[in-house]
Amino acid sequence: MSQINEFNINSNAGLAPLSSVDMSLQNLQKKTAQIRFSLDLANNNLSKYLTLRHVQDQNERLFYHYIRENIRDSLPYIYTPSVGDACQNYSYLNFSPRGLYLTYRDGQSVAEQVNQINQDIDIIVVTDGSRVLGLGDLGIGGMGISIGKLSLYTAVGGIPPERTLPVCIDVGTNNEALKNDPQYLGDKQARIEDDKFYRYLDEVMSALAARWPNAIIQFEDFSNNHAYPLLKKYQHQYRCFNDDIQGTATVAVASIKRALTKANKQAKNAKVFVVGGGSAGCGIADLINRSFGFEQGAVYLVDRDGVLFADDPLNEMQTPLARPTSERPVAGEPLALLEAVKHIQPDVIVGVTGVTGLFSEAVIRAMAEGTHMPVIMPLSNPVSACEVTPQQVFDWIGDQAIVMTGSPFAPIEFEGRSHVISQCNNVYVFPGIGLGAHVVNATTITDTMLQKAMDALASFECARNTDYEVLPAIESTLDISKAIAHAVAIQAIEEGASAEQNLTLEQLTQRIDKAFWNPNLDTFHA
Repeated sequence: MSQINEFNINSNAGLAPLSSVDMSLQNLQKKTAQIRFSLDLANNNLSKYLTLRHVQDQNERLFYHYIRENIRDSLPYIYTPSVGDACQNYSYLNFSPRGLYLTYRDGQSVAEQVNQINQDIDIIVVTDGSRVLGLGDLGIGGMGISIGKLSLYTAVGGIPPERTLPVCIDVGTNNEALKNDPQYLGDKQARIEDDKFYRYLDEVMSALAARWPNAIIQFEDFSNNHAYPLLKKYQHQYRCFNDDIQGTATVAVASIKRALTKANKQAKNAKVFVVGGGSAGCGIADLINRSFGFEQGAVYLVDRDGVLFADDPLNEMQTPLARPTSERPVAGEPLALLEAVKHIQPDVIVGVTGVTGLFSEAVIRAMAEGTHMPVIMPLSNPVSACEVTPQQVFDWIGDQAIVMTGSPFAPIEFEGRSHVISQCNNVYVFPGIGLGAHVVNATTITDTMLQKAMDALASFECARNTDYEVLPAIESTLDISKAIAHAVAIQAIEEGASAEQNLTLEQLTQRIDKAFWNPNLDTFHA
């Protein structure tokens, strides 16, 4: 039996209550100064993560005030890369229980557990911890991802914290280190077989939807073999989407479009390599195909053996994205990454592999030789899983490329200029997607709604961007969330995927503004 029972959620949903001592806005600045002091004393990312988690447990309004005022500095500590360290060490961390753990082998009814929670919930983030970032199977450590994503839903998406619910499904682990760790609090048996897994997910989804029929459910960090089947099964049955597939695709494709514009290239003529044939890579390639209107351009999905062609062994996601067999240079022979870059000369290369250093010096030099100002996007998280670092790119080819990353990197100093590296972070899109779907009570989240979210980010005007910076400043994410919420909500109404059919644009704006929770307008508590 799993040891996680002691952390199972109770009727207060495990959210840390605010204390009863009122706190004025004047004192708020003193409290935020204390947080900064504590963070300065913390000597590593995990310590900074824990510092902020303790603030969150003690006083959520103070926590979110601090995050909104310091989003650029705090984002790396409440999410990537620090959350990866937290998930790896989750059973060793000391903080208040938060979230709902559902343990398969305990044999408890999911509906009975869910029905004990007496809060209204708008957004649910659920994971089974089977593929956490680029770190693999971390079991119940995946709860850190659900908690972190919902922190961002509140910080930049305006969802009140008490109306969010992080969920971790514990169906065992195949991580031998966790099985042998006496401190590990989850189920130490092997992950359950697929038939049991899918039946249990049916039970989970049915119970969550029955308890909160209007809640948006976001899937996070499910393994590649389960992520797409779950999305395909539930996409039109429940109000749900998969952030690893659809959120990553939305921000990545918007970023590519912005980068191509900076490089004075047209999307319809661009050749794009998406390296990584898993759920994230297939999601990115699919959205590119649907939104670029190719004339002379094309998208190429590249897996471990090279470019995927129609005569390769393919899974359900990869099949419609493979290139025609007639394009294979040598019949029956694989076209490996480096040779493919030299042969096809792509304008863009995106990495979602989790393979450190995959974009070698030879690959990067070949990109620069094949096209003017290539767009290089190593998106794997955390930093330790990055396909190439910005510094390496600058060392090898100077500033003759546009680099965007999945993890945060400091600006690169090159020939007397500071180059800001845009972080292609899902935080730009998923809070707005959830907010927009929520405010119009969307009955489903469609591909066209996500495409409108991508368009909203791709066209969002920046006030501060440098010549090199591609994405809007991270401080703009609150405004971006509202813009994406508008786009998603309008599309939901137009295609009949919303229970609201008679809202004017003015009414929609008012509804979004009203729904957008602001910690500064509420009574603060110490």
